[in-house]
Amino acid sequence: MSTTTVFRIAGVSGILAALAMLALTFVSDPNSGMSPVYAVPNAVLGIIFVAGLYLLYRDQESALSLAAAAASVIGYLLFLAGSFMQLTYPSPILQAGDILIYIIGLSLFSWLAYRAHKMPRILAIVGFLTALVGIGSYLVMWFTGASFTSMENLPPLLMVLYTAYLIGVVVWLAWTGVSLLRVKAEAA
Repeated sequence: MSTTTVFRIAGVSGILAALAMLALTFVSDPNSGMSPVYAVPNAVLGIIFVAGLYLLYRDQESALSLAAAAASVIGYLLFLAGSFMQLTYPSPILQAGDILIYIIGLSLFSWLAYRAHKMPRILAIVGFLTALVGIGSYLVMWFTGASFTSMENLPPLLMVLYTAYLIGVVVWLAWTGVSLLRVKAEAA
């Protein structure tokens, strides 16, 4: 299989992961836990997406791309474990998975995008801003004792941060997916 094909598969996975995140947010009930029926395909899509990003950046920044991929894959595995244990949000396992994937992994891949010039630089900036908003939402949640049990019960500041974080992650996933679809093998 050619590298271009791998990038295309990873790009489609990123776009589908963005759509799956939207579906999970608006269709599922956070009080009932994440179903393995949703978690397994989402984790597979996410890991394929992360593998494509790792392959894109490994020649220039092997250690950093490996760290980003490892953090993200561990995060997806935590989501899987949480779904099979029927954990509900704000479980520490689900929070750790979210932080590993959408704050640490996203930040590291955004840094790689910014430095390697293989993706649009504005995409890297969107990733950094999204990670900062995610950090802000977790800080507000931890300091106020509020949690993401449902969208209706969030304090106003946390609602704004959570919504911006969600939109940022979805935009970053979809845009990175589209960018991976456009990557040529020689760029890797």
